[in-house]
Amino acid sequence: MGPGTGVLSILMYGFSHAGFWHLLGNMWALWVFGNPVNRRLGNGYYLMAYLGTILVIGILARVFLHIPLVGSSGALFAVIAIAMMLMPAAKLEIGYVAVFPITLIIGLLKRPKHWFYWFIRVGIFLIPALWCLVLIPLLELWSFCWWSYYLSAWSWTQVAHLLGMVCGVVIVLMLPTRITMRRRAAVADF
Repeated sequence: MGPGTGVLSILMYGFSHAGFWHLLGNMWALWVFGNPVNRRLGNGYYLMAYLGTILVIGILARVFLHIPLVGSSGALFAVIAIAMMLMPAAKLEIGYVAVFPITLIIGLLKRPKHWFYWFIRVGIFLIPALWCLVLIPLLELWSFCWWSYYLSAWSWTQVAHLLGMVCGVVIVLMLPTRITMRRRAAVADF
């Protein structure tokens, strides 16, 4: 999407994807984060939040960019931010695969049971959902700086992700208190 494309592309870019894996990754994120958020917000507010984020990012891209825009990642990051803010005590299971030399650092924190784990490790760790409101923007900023420094070009992807998170925070602040201040607000089934 960019200048010269139709006005409808402001919304429709969020439903196009760069390939099968891009679509699969976005659908997985919607399944993991979107279901608890949809149960919490209800269909109407969820649809307005999702489409509203796509619309805001689409308008900003149309005004400031001259490149094609593809994917709904910004809206997914808005859903993730909403989930983190409305369910901060939820625990996220993060799977990892670590290889040497990272396994040495992990081994110093938690001594391995078998010698093989000094060279390769697979596991799951839990983090509170609220931490993601800090960790995800930091990872996106690091990625943005990496693209800018090493490739001498910046990527719109990280900016769209961060804008999506900002939209998610703004959406939660605009929601009625009957949704944001429920008794069981802290825990979700991720």
